[in-house]
Amino acid sequence: MTARYLAVKALIRQEQNGYSNLVLDSELKKCSPPLPQRDAAFASGIFYTALEHQTLIDWMLSRFSKRPLERLDAPVRAILRAGLAQARFMQVPLPAAVNESVKLTRAFGKSSASGMVNALLRRAAALDPQPSQWADLTDRLEVYYSLSRPIAELLASQYPQEAQAMAEAFYERRPTAIRVNPLRTEDESLARELEQAGCRVQRGPWEHSLLVEFAGSPAALPAFRRGQFHVQGLTSQFAALCVGAAPGMRVLDLCAAPGGKSVTMAQQMQDDGDLLCGEAVAGRVPLLTETFSRCGLHCAKAFRGDATVFQDSLGTFDRVLCDVPCSGLGVIGKKPDIRRKDLEGIENLQKVQQKILQNGAKYLAQNGRLVYSTCTVNFFENEQQIAQFLETNPDFHTVTPEISFPGARTGEYGTLFLPQETGTDGFFVSVLERKREQPSRRQTQEMR
Repeated sequence: MTARYLAVKALIRQEQNGYSNLVLDSELKKCSPPLPQRDAAFASGIFYTALEHQTLIDWMLSRFSKRPLERLDAPVRAILRAGLAQARFMQVPLPAAVNESVKLTRAFGKSSASGMVNALLRRAAALDPQPSQWADLTDRLEVYYSLSRPIAELLASQYPQEAQAMAEAFYERRPTAIRVNPLRTEDESLARELEQAGCRVQRGPWEHSLLVEFAGSPAALPAFRRGQFHVQGLTSQFAALCVGAAPGMRVLDLCAAPGGKSVTMAQQMQDDGDLLCGEAVAGRVPLLTETFSRCGLHCAKAFRGDATVFQDSLGTFDRVLCDVPCSGLGVIGKKPDIRRKDLEGIENLQKVQQKILQNGAKYLAQNGRLVYSTCTVNFFENEQQIAQFLETNPDFHTVTPEISFPGARTGEYGTLFLPQETGTDGFFVSVLERKREQPSRRQTQEMR
């Protein structure tokens, strides 16, 4: 099986509404013998490039197709998208992209379409669309930047001056951020080992943070299997560090999976104290436990729990993290599936977010800290949620985090990361604490 054949198979399956990473991983695992690493990387590149630019690719193909693309056979449609993705966005020479695509029509039993594929790809590849062709910002975001109409409308409405730069930033490729496990190694030691394994390593913005360009999967490295690091985006690290977990504390992570923030907080606690990590999906709980075990953590305990349901039996905590489910509009660059979201039911999602935040406050001890975070740039899931919370909880106030990040916007309700300004995912973090009670005049006199 060739890399191009595998990419087309994955694109066909993806159209059936599968999660892109799971679809691709499944197809790669089916290969026998396994594809060489270079070929697997090429297949992944074709697959994700076609998904990330799908609307624009379809627009280009539609200029010359005599039939609507949705009426073409699924393999032919996938072959066309994969071929144009290579020629337009992957610097593959046009003759190679076209000839290999024609071969694929025969491999998928669609030889009768070979002539059409040849002509259509050559004509479409000659186009050179530019953002300026779409005068309306929403249209530009939808077609040129391949975002669903609802997402394009939301970004154009909330960020009229910045939406295009944000959409461009979603395409940027960045090093992988990891978190060093100080319980098992040191930053310099791990950096040297990774460099010896062929990785390019930069220091991150905080202690125990590294930015790495991996040659393959991070999970394949011995240091990963030894629990000496875990993969965690910079914005996620920021949220976990804002919690301010310390040795001996009781800490609650209400929405813990996949576990990166939990691991960082446990390491901040030096594995001393109690860290309870709730997860609503039963199948993810064992994965959390496995992660904690790999990293040598004993203070972290995973349990199945719905964060929208308050459990009085859990008791109170010094720190509570509410990394709530969200629309994910800040991580479009990592998850191309989100590009096609219709945002249906987002009002219900916002109600869930507020419920989790309110429950987080109920778990908090008198002098504790509550952190709310999302991986979206949607005002109504971010600042508006905090404003609503403060209205119903006047005993709380926001506090400025002890750490900062270049380009991040710190405002009245929290810290907002915009990809085009921070070079990270889009993200939002709000740090909340209860206002300390002021002593009465009588108490003041007694203290004197």
